[in-house]
Amino acid sequence: MAPSSPPPPPSPSTSTSSSPLKGEGRKKEGLGWIEWIRGWLYVIHEMLFQRILASHLQNPLPLPPVNDLTCIVTGSTSGIGREIARQLAEAGAHVVMAVRNVRAGSELIQKWQTEWAGKGLPLNIEVMELDLLSLESVVRFAEAWNATSRPLNVLINNAGIFAIGEPQKFSRDGYEEHMQVNHLAPALLSILLLPSLIRGSPSRIVNVNSVVSHLATFSVKLVL
Repeated sequence: MAPSSPPPPPSPSTSTSSSPLKGEGRKKEGLGWIEWIRGWLYVIHEMLFQRILASHLQNPLPLPPVNDLTCIVTGSTSGIGREIARQLAEAGAHVVMAVRNVRAGSELIQKWQTEWAGKGLPLNIEVMELDLLSLESVVRFAEAWNATSRPLNVLINNAGIFAIGEPQKFSRDGYEEHMQVNHLAPALLSILLLPSLIRGSPSRIVNVNSVVSHLATFSVKLVL
Protein backbone atom coordinates (compact mmCIF):
# COMPACT_ATOMS: atom_id res chain seq x y z
CA MET A 1 0.00 0.00 0.00
CA ALA A 2 1.50 3.31 -1.08
CA PRO A 3 2.14 5.87 1.70
CA SER A 4 -0.33 8.69 1.81
CA SER A 5 0.91 12.04 0.53
CA PRO A 6 1.27 14.90 3.02
CA PRO A 7 -1.53 17.45 3.07
CA PRO A 8 -0.99 20.44 0.79
CA PRO A 9 0.31 23.65 2.43
CA PRO A 10 -2.32 26.28 3.15
CA SER A 11 -2.75 28.96 0.53
CA PRO A 12 -1.37 32.44 1.30
CA SER A 13 -4.90 33.74 1.78
CA THR A 14 -5.71 31.19 4.51
CA SER A 15 -6.04 32.71 7.99
CA THR A 16 -7.16 31.47 11.38
CA SER A 17 -8.58 33.42 14.29
CA SER A 18 -6.47 31.49 16.81
CA SER A 19 -3.08 32.67 15.54
CA PRO A 20 -0.72 33.27 18.51
CA LEU A 21 0.73 36.29 16.71
CA LYS A 22 -2.40 38.25 17.49
CA GLY A 23 -1.75 37.81 21.18
CA GLU A 24 -5.39 38.36 22.05
CA GLY A 25 -6.30 37.52 25.62
CA ARG A 26 -2.75 37.62 26.89
CA LYS A 27 -2.15 39.47 30.11
CA LYS A 28 0.79 41.25 31.66
CA GLU A 29 3.21 39.08 33.52
CA GLY A 30 4.98 40.41 36.56
CA LEU A 31 7.96 39.41 38.65
CA GLY A 32 8.16 36.51 41.04
CA TRP A 33 8.18 37.45 44.71
CA ILE A 34 11.93 36.84 45.02
CA GLU A 35 12.69 39.14 42.07
CA TRP A 36 10.20 41.68 43.42
CA ILE A 37 11.91 41.81 46.83
CA ARG A 38 15.33 41.98 45.23
CA GLY A 39 14.16 44.85 43.03
CA TRP A 40 12.88 46.86 45.99
CA LEU A 41 16.17 46.29 47.81
CA TYR A 42 17.99 47.80 44.82
CA VAL A 43 15.68 50.83 44.83
CA ILE A 44 15.95 51.37 48.60
CA HIS A 45 19.72 51.06 48.45
CA GLU A 46 19.89 53.64 45.67
CA MET A 47 17.50 56.13 47.24
CA LEU A 48 18.57 55.84 50.87
CA PHE A 49 21.88 54.20 51.65
CA GLN A 50 23.89 55.71 48.80
CA ARG A 51 22.64 59.16 49.76
CA ILE A 52 23.75 58.55 53.35
CA LEU A 53 27.15 57.26 52.25
CA ALA A 54 27.64 60.29 49.99
CA SER A 55 26.26 62.86 52.44
CA HIS A 56 29.76 64.11 53.32
CA LEU A 57 30.53 65.03 49.71
CA GLN A 58 30.16 68.54 48.36
CA ASN A 59 27.02 69.02 46.28
CA PRO A 60 27.51 69.63 43.45
CA LEU A 61 30.85 67.89 43.43
CA PRO A 62 33.35 70.15 41.60
CA LEU A 63 34.84 68.69 38.46
CA PRO A 64 38.50 68.96 37.47
CA PRO A 65 39.25 71.06 34.37
CA VAL A 66 38.10 69.26 31.22
CA ASN A 67 38.93 71.96 28.66
CA ASP A 68 40.10 69.45 26.05
CA LEU A 69 36.92 67.36 26.02
CA THR A 70 33.95 67.50 23.66
CA CYS A 71 30.82 65.92 25.14
CA ILE A 72 27.39 65.19 23.67
CA VAL A 73 24.63 64.90 26.28
CA THR A 74 21.20 63.69 25.18
CA GLY A 75 18.08 64.81 27.03
CA SER A 76 19.89 67.74 28.62
CA THR A 77 17.07 70.26 29.10
CA SER A 78 15.87 68.72 32.38
CA GLY A 79 16.80 66.39 35.21
CA ILE A 80 20.15 64.68 35.42
CA GLY A 81 21.08 65.56 31.84
CA ARG A 82 20.62 69.27 32.52
CA GLU A 83 23.02 69.22 35.47
CA ILE A 84 25.51 67.05 33.58
CA ALA A 85 25.59 69.51 30.67
CA ARG A 86 25.89 72.56 32.90
CA GLN A 87 28.64 71.20 35.14
CA LEU A 88 30.68 69.89 32.23
CA ALA A 89 30.44 73.28 30.52
CA GLU A 90 31.45 75.11 33.71
CA ALA A 91 34.44 72.77 33.99
CA GLY A 92 35.58 73.88 30.53
CA ALA A 93 34.27 71.15 28.24
CA HIS A 94 32.72 71.81 24.85
CA VAL A 95 29.18 70.56 25.42
CA VAL A 96 26.59 69.70 22.78
CA MET A 97 23.04 69.54 24.11
CA ALA A 98 21.25 66.94 21.95
CA VAL A 99 17.58 67.63 22.62
CA ARG A 100 14.10 67.57 21.06
CA ASN A 101 13.24 71.13 22.10
CA VAL A 102 15.96 73.31 20.60
CA ARG A 103 14.29 76.49 21.85
CA ALA A 104 14.34 75.27 25.46
CA GLY A 105 17.99 74.32 25.06
CA SER A 106 18.90 77.75 23.66
CA GLU A 107 17.10 79.49 26.53
CA LEU A 108 19.01 77.39 29.06
CA ILE A 109 22.30 78.29 27.41
CA GLN A 110 21.50 82.02 27.61
CA LYS A 111 20.55 81.63 31.27
CA TRP A 112 23.74 79.75 32.12
CA GLN A 113 25.91 82.23 30.22
CA THR A 114 24.35 85.09 32.20
CA GLU A 115 24.87 83.34 35.54
CA TRP A 116 28.45 82.41 34.60
CA ALA A 117 29.43 85.91 33.50
CA GLY A 118 32.48 87.17 35.36
CA LYS A 119 33.52 83.74 36.61
CA GLY A 120 35.64 82.81 33.62
CA LEU A 121 35.55 82.39 29.86
CA PRO A 122 32.09 82.12 28.26
CA LEU A 123 30.69 78.59 28.36
CA ASN A 124 31.49 76.57 25.24
CA ILE A 125 28.06 75.03 24.75
CA GLU A 126 25.68 74.59 21.83
CA VAL A 127 22.40 72.87 21.08
CA MET A 128 21.46 70.44 18.30
CA GLU A 129 18.12 68.81 17.56
CA LEU A 130 17.73 65.11 18.36
CA ASP A 131 14.44 63.21 18.76
CA LEU A 132 15.00 59.63 19.88
CA LEU A 133 11.39 58.78 18.96
CA SER A 134 12.49 59.15 15.34
CA LEU A 135 15.32 57.00 14.01
CA GLU A 136 15.48 59.37 11.04
CA SER A 137 16.27 62.18 13.48
CA VAL A 138 19.04 60.06 15.01
CA VAL A 139 20.58 59.51 11.58
CA ARG A 140 20.34 63.22 10.70
CA PHE A 141 21.98 64.22 13.97
CA ALA A 142 24.86 61.76 13.53
CA GLU A 143 25.42 62.79 9.91
CA ALA A 144 25.44 66.47 10.86
CA TRP A 145 27.94 65.92 13.65
CA ASN A 146 30.22 63.58 11.69
CA ALA A 147 30.25 66.07 8.81
CA THR A 148 32.04 68.57 11.06
CA SER A 149 34.99 66.14 11.36
CA ARG A 150 35.34 67.19 15.00
CA PRO A 151 36.49 64.54 17.49
CA LEU A 152 34.04 63.39 20.14
CA ASN A 153 35.44 62.40 23.52
CA VAL A 154 32.30 61.55 25.49
CA LEU A 155 28.79 60.51 24.45
CA ILE A 156 26.36 60.51 27.36
CA ASN A 157 23.14 58.65 26.50
CA ASN A 158 21.01 60.23 29.21
CA ALA A 159 17.63 60.78 27.53
CA GLY A 160 14.93 58.34 28.52
CA ILE A 161 11.22 57.99 29.18
CA PHE A 162 9.28 56.21 31.92
CA ALA A 163 5.49 56.07 31.80
CA ILE A 164 3.35 54.31 34.43
CA GLY A 165 -0.25 53.26 33.90
CA GLU A 166 -0.49 54.61 30.37
CA PRO A 167 -1.58 52.69 27.26
CA GLN A 168 1.23 51.15 25.27
CA LYS A 169 2.45 53.52 22.56
CA PHE A 170 4.51 52.98 19.43
CA SER A 171 6.84 55.28 17.56
CA ARG A 172 6.54 56.17 13.90
CA ASP A 173 9.22 53.56 13.29
CA GLY A 174 6.93 50.86 14.69
CA TYR A 175 8.73 50.20 17.97
CA GLU A 176 7.34 50.45 21.49
CA GLU A 177 8.31 53.91 22.72
CA HIS A 178 10.21 52.82 25.85
CA MET A 179 12.18 50.28 23.83
CA GLN A 180 13.10 52.80 21.14
CA VAL A 181 13.96 55.81 23.34
CA ASN A 182 15.74 53.89 26.09
CA HIS A 183 17.51 51.23 24.04
CA LEU A 184 17.30 51.16 20.24
CA ALA A 185 17.87 54.85 19.46
CA PRO A 186 20.83 55.27 21.88
CA ALA A 187 22.42 52.13 20.44
CA LEU A 188 22.00 53.44 16.89
CA LEU A 189 23.36 56.85 17.89
CA SER A 190 26.41 55.27 19.51
CA ILE A 191 27.15 53.20 16.39
CA LEU A 192 26.71 56.12 14.00
CA LEU A 193 28.99 58.37 16.07
CA LEU A 194 31.81 55.81 16.21
CA PRO A 195 33.90 57.66 13.57
CA SER A 196 33.92 60.79 15.72
CA LEU A 197 34.48 58.79 18.91
CA ILE A 198 37.47 57.09 17.29
CA ARG A 199 38.89 60.48 16.33
CA GLY A 200 38.51 61.53 19.98
CA SER A 201 40.14 58.38 21.36
CA PRO A 202 40.48 57.56 24.21
CA SER A 203 36.74 58.22 24.26
CA ARG A 204 33.83 57.00 26.35
CA ILE A 205 30.14 56.14 25.93
CA VAL A 206 28.16 56.60 29.15
CA ASN A 207 24.67 55.07 29.37
CA VAL A 208 22.41 56.40 32.13
CA ASN A 209 19.71 54.07 33.43
CA SER A 210 17.58 53.49 36.52
CA VAL A 211 17.34 50.76 39.15
CA VAL A 212 13.55 51.09 38.90
CA SER A 213 13.87 48.72 35.94
CA HIS A 214 14.25 45.95 38.52
CA LEU A 215 10.56 46.44 39.38
CA ALA A 216 9.32 46.32 35.81
CA THR A 217 6.46 44.21 34.52
CA PHE A 218 6.23 43.27 30.90
CA SER A 219 3.54 42.36 28.43
CA VAL A 220 3.92 39.27 26.29
CA LYS A 221 1.25 40.50 23.92
CA LEU A 222 2.57 40.50 20.38
CA VAL A 223 1.41 43.18 18.00
CA LEU A 224 1.57 42.71 14.25
